[in-house]
Amino acid sequence: MRRFPTTLLIVIVAIAGLIAGWKIFWPAESQRYQAVNSVRNQRSELHVDEAITHDKGPIAREEWRLDNDNGRSSASYTAENRAGTRIAKFTSPIQGYDVTFAFQKLVQDGLWELQTRPLRGDTSNIYTVSVAQVDGGRSGTHKFSFADPHYLATTAGRQYEIHLDKNKPVPDLITLNSTSTADPRYQQVVDDFASFGPPQFKKTVAAAREKLLRS
Repeated sequence: MRRFPTTLLIVIVAIAGLIAGWKIFWPAESQRYQAVNSVRNQRSELHVDEAITHDKGPIAREEWRLDNDNGRSSASYTAENRAGTRIAKFTSPIQGYDVTFAFQKLVQDGLWELQTRPLRGDTSNIYTVSVAQVDGGRSGTHKFSFADPHYLATTAGRQYEIHLDKNKPVPDLITLNSTSTADPRYQQVVDDFASFGPPQFKKTVAAAREKLLRS
């Protein structure tokens, strides 16, 4: 008497179940995989830069730059003496998320909103800040210049509004509306660059500046 092929039947049912499951779930899983892979392969770059031009002193120009290219971060510093005979330049890889956090802090402090301001106050140091970012299919750049961030943060003057009325051809100068043009974010952005970096990076910058100051 032949025995019923139970084992063979179980194998056939299991294979049939796998085929049915594959047909049901594969399209959805395939789409999800493609979506995740598309996000993973999207370009992600950010570059922020602060250059300071000095009218006085041995150092003529300094530049700090922070870069993040698809998760690979670095910080660089460049400086040139006034005679143009010595240049200090180095780039340091930055581990972790320090550059990303610094970028987020700069954005929070107005990196994209701040604009070039007329040179007022102490104009011996001119600051130029630029940013470039790529996020998938989107990208953007911005650049602005200013002098004396402390002056811009605390004084900067006032802006007056004059409303002319056809029934009153001469405006009442005593009751003019005014608003302060001081903006602390300029100082905050400068402080963000100055405070960035692990101890070794700051130590190297300090050593490079000291060498140029003695040149």
